[in-house]
Amino acid sequence: MVQYFAVFLILSFFGGSLGTTTSPQQQNATELKDLCQRPLMGFPGIPGSNGIPGVPGVPGVPGPHGPQGREGSKGQIGDKGSQGMPGARGDRGREGPPGKSGPRGLKGMNGQHGLVGMKGERGIVGMKGRKGDRGEKGESAKASQASVVPQTNWKQCVWKSLSHTDNGKIKDCAFNKLQSNSALRVSFQGNTMVVGEYKCNRWYFKFNGNECSGPMTIEAAVLNIWSSVNRYELYHHRSFEGYCENIPQGAVRVELWVGKCSGQTLGDADTGWISVSRIMIEEVSRPQS
Repeated sequence: MVQYFAVFLILSFFGGSLGTTTSPQQQNATELKDLCQRPLMGFPGIPGSNGIPGVPGVPGVPGPHGPQGREGSKGQIGDKGSQGMPGARGDRGREGPPGKSGPRGLKGMNGQHGLVGMKGERGIVGMKGRKGDRGEKGESAKASQASVVPQTNWKQCVWKSLSHTDNGKIKDCAFNKLQSNSALRVSFQGNTMVVGEYKCNRWYFKFNGNECSGPMTIEAAVLNIWSSVNRYELYHHRSFEGYCENIPQGAVRVELWVGKCSGQTLGDADTGWISVSRIMIEEVSRPQS
């Protein structure tokens, strides 16, 4: 009741100050409506106590994963870890191909001479053998002298120079053959060398421009298997000899040649170095049949 009376006084106060555009009744009604919508001003109340906290709600369902972030920058290299335990031994690998032959080793020192052995006891005298059969009749003295070659018919040609010929004639030596049915014994002595990996050179004799055919050629082959990169230059003293038949009586030109081995690759050959080289020729009797 007091509130309504207060509202009435307020309306009566504002009613005297309003304009003449509206009637007093309309103006009072409007102001009364506004006053009802405004909060009433009263004395402040006593604050209430806090209520009891509510029960926590049920956790929600986790949301979907977000998009993958960009790759981070590379971190610093970490400290070296401790050495692990050795692993199990693996299977043995396949056997490799054989290596190349190594260079020939140096010649060892000569050993000491052994002690002289004790003289053995004298053996028992053997029994006398039976008398042999009678031999055939020999040739006459005249025929025997015609077939015998003087042992002094020989010759040697010597030189001391280095030849770099790989394929060709190295030296020749002239000889006078006294008998038609005799043979010539020829030999070469000197230093030779072949350079080049798996290269082969052949030294041989010719007689008046042809190799010996009675019975076969007189030759020597030298094969080198060492690599040409290192170029091993190993000079060795070598010699070869043989007998050649069916050479006519008279002047004979004995020639020393060098060339390619059959089925092999020609190498870089040298003949003669520092020491003396020799071609030796000797006329000998015909061989046994």
